[in-house]
Amino acid sequence: MSPTIAHPHARLILWCLSIGLGNCLLSDEIHDLVQSVEAWRDCPEAAIYQEYLKYCTSIFVENLRKLGNQSDICLWPDASPAAMEPYNHLTLCLGIAANETNCKEMMLFNRFMLAIHRRFYSNCETPLEKPKDAPKRIIASFVSLTTVTTLLAAGLLAGSDYIHKAS
Repeated sequence: MSPTIAHPHARLILWCLSIGLGNCLLSDEIHDLVQSVEAWRDCPEAAIYQEYLKYCTSIFVENLRKLGNQSDICLWPDASPAAMEPYNHLTLCLGIAANETNCKEMMLFNRFMLAIHRRFYSNCETPLEKPKDAPKRIIASFVSLTTVTTLLAAGLLAGSDYIHKAS
């Protein structure tokens, strides 16, 4: 059985220390990014959750710095394993934060990831979408509909008095 932790931020501090990061200080920019999530709306332990988000973001930023230039961080059109690592680590970190603080609302995750994409991936090129063929059943229904309509029109005209009177 684990001991009870009295201080509300003690779990975060112990977590930071257990993975070898004693310095959990963050910039104002990361603080603003975390505030944009508005965790207080959907989270019972919003303050602790936001501290986790700050920590996860600081690690993410550090991992991006290690990658180097802008083209190395873009995840599309062809993501390299090196580019995926910070992103995967961030999503894993957010999952741990959600479990630790009981803030498992998907809307929180989605808001945060949207803020991350706007901040860090806005300069990446948008991949071209490849046109897709319609499903075969839809193509078959349109082809058969036009074929039947053409045959029906030909049959109606052949049986009508209009063609017989004209000749």
